[in-house]
Formats: sequence, C-alpha cells, structure tokens
Amino acid sequence: MKYKSFILSAVASTALVLTACSEMSSLASVSGIGRVTQAALSQQDITAGLKEALNIGVDLGIKQLAAKNGYYNDLAVKIGLPSEASVILSNISKIPGGNQLVENVIMSINAAATDAVKDTAPIFINAIKEMSFQDATAILKGNRTAATAYFKGKTKTALKNVFRSRIESSIQKKLIGEVSAQSSWNTLVSKWNTLAKNPVGAVAGLKPVNTDLTDFLTEKAVDGLYVKVGEQETKIRTQAAARTTELLRKVFGR
Repeated sequence: MKYKSFILSAVASTALVLTACSEMSSLASVSGIGRVTQAALSQQDITAGLKEALNIGVDLGIKQLAAKNGYYNDLAVKIGLPSEASVILSNISKIPGGNQLVENVIMSINAAATDAVKDTAPIFINAIKEMSFQDATAILKGNRTAATAYFKGKTKTALKNVFRSRIESSIQKKLIGEVSAQSSWNTLVSKWNTLAKNPVGAVAGLKPVNTDLTDFLTEKAVDGLYVKVGEQETKIRTQAAARTTELLRKVFGR
C-alpha cells in the first residue's frame, strides 16, 4: 500500500509540474516573451515605416486641399479675413452690398490657396528623404503629431517661399466667376477705406485696412496644410484601418 501510495503521489506531482509548464508557455506566448528578438523593429523598419507613413499622410493631405473648394469647405483650415479686417466685419452694414463683398473675398482667397497647394509635395518629400534614424525614432515615440512638428521645423521656410510664389500667381487668377481674389479683396478694402477716411468714418474712429493679401494668405495656407498632414498622421497612429501597407502595420501596430 505504501509503495502504491508513493507511485500515486509521484504521478500527481509530475502532473502539477507539467500543468505549470504548460501555463507558463501559454503566458509567454500571450505576453510576447520569447518573441522579443523576432518582433523587435530594426532601424531600417523604423525609418522606412515612418517615411512611408509620412509620404502617405502628405499625399492625402495635399489631395484633400487641392480638391475643389478644399480649403473653403473644410472648417479646420478655411481661411477668413485677416484680423486687421475684423473692423470691416463689425461695420459691414455701412458698406452697400458689404456681406456679399466679404463672401466673395473669402471664397476667392480660399480658392487661391487650393490652387497654390498643388505643387508643394516636393518640399515634404525632400524633408522625408533627409530624415535620419534618430529623427525617425524620436518621431515614432512622440505624440500623435510629432512628425508634423518635425515637418514644421524642416519645411516651413521653404514651404512659405514656394507657397508665396504660387499665391502671387493664384490671387490674380479668376478662380471664382470672373473675379480674382486680389480683385475682390481690392474692391472690399477700397470701399472700406473710402468710408474710413471720410469725415463720418474719421469721427467714428474707423481705421483703414492695409493688409498685404499675399503675406496673409501664404501664412494661412501653409498652416492649413500642416493641419491636414497632422490629421493623416494621427489616423495612421491610432486607426488600424489607416495602416494600408504591411510595413505600416508592422511599425505602428505595436
């Protein structure tokens, strides 16, 4: 009986050990233990994955803004009048047909921004090509728009220079009806300044508006482009459906 009891006890102990080993194996499988080397991202993966994400984000962002009414129909980037012109909006009833004049200007300047954004991709592409592994790693570990912040540091000056030349051309085009953005802006400002400079306007304390439309529009158009690129970056980081390639899933799905 003692021998039989010993045998049964040994069998039970062996079963417990095997069960424990099985559970540890399952835990390792779930937690990723034992797969760290296989799952670890290489420098090449990190850099290539981030560059691919940025190329996709820039491409989609530019396409959205370059589409018809891309700026005008998007409240996140729609361009309004310069802050200096807020005095016009506050006194718009004093200008005959003032509301329509303002709307014409807003539609026209947004159309000019949409026209100008089409050729900006090469600037972003150059910044992406120059990105180092250290840059890529810092961006990957950063917040949801870390890449967009990187872009601002690397591309804003060049982007504004290119945008400015495009804007100078675009505001002269008759993109809305038969009126250009520059012409509609000049009409509104001219009517306002005539009012502001007459005796009644002077007594009322109205101030003339002298904003440089090209400077204003260049700044706003560039800021709007960064907003759209940032939106695409956030989607890739947070939404599995936005990771449309195997490399993106590998790098951002961790």
